[in-house]
Amino acid sequence: SRSDASSIDESELEEANPNNRTVRALTEVMTVLDSIGRARNADDLFLVNSGSGSEYLVDTRTGSCECKWKQYNPDKECKHQKRVAFATGERPIPQWVDDDALDDQFGLHVDGEPSKAVADGGVMQVRFDDGGVTDPKEDPLAVTSKDEPRTKRAKQEDIDVSFLAKPGRYEVHSASDSRYEVDVLEETCSCPDEAERCKHRRRVE
Repeated sequence: SRSDASSIDESELEEANPNNRTVRALTEVMTVLDSIGRARNADDLFLVNSGSGSEYLVDTRTGSCECKWKQYNPDKECKHQKRVAFATGERPIPQWVDDDALDDQFGLHVDGEPSKAVADGGVMQVRFDDGGVTDPKEDPLAVTSKDEPRTKRAKQEDIDVSFLAKPGRYEVHSASDSRYEVDVLEETCSCPDEAERCKHRRRVE
């Protein structure tokens, strides 16, 4: 086990670069459990098992963790608290994080789904397969028998989508060489289609 002195040194290091805790929370081998042992039948309690074999109880209601670093830094979040927030989807994984560096144990033993921040300021749900992050749908452009005609065209036509501006504005370049602006928050498109959801909005979505 670490000495008190080493814990203090780590605290000073974190104060100099607080992102270190975020990186470790995302990349170190940890397992978050929400319905076993001391965390059983308690919505706010989580057990975090570290790669070294240590176990810590995190209470999201009180903002506490049993680790030594937290004891020396009661007003800051430790890596175990951060891991719980990321694993449960309470906090989106930062956009700057390299997907290949993420630990593949996210969300496997807790309710909720991890999410990741995207360029337009929103978030997308993610899953972890073989250590990599993928979109929930294996092929979002795959046509199914349940798709409406506009949805099928939105998936099949040669349509390019580019990000315009925050929050949620996109430019759509259609196969006919026309350009339209889609606002996903206002749920509008500048095309002449009077349908509630034109193919350009569907393609962006």
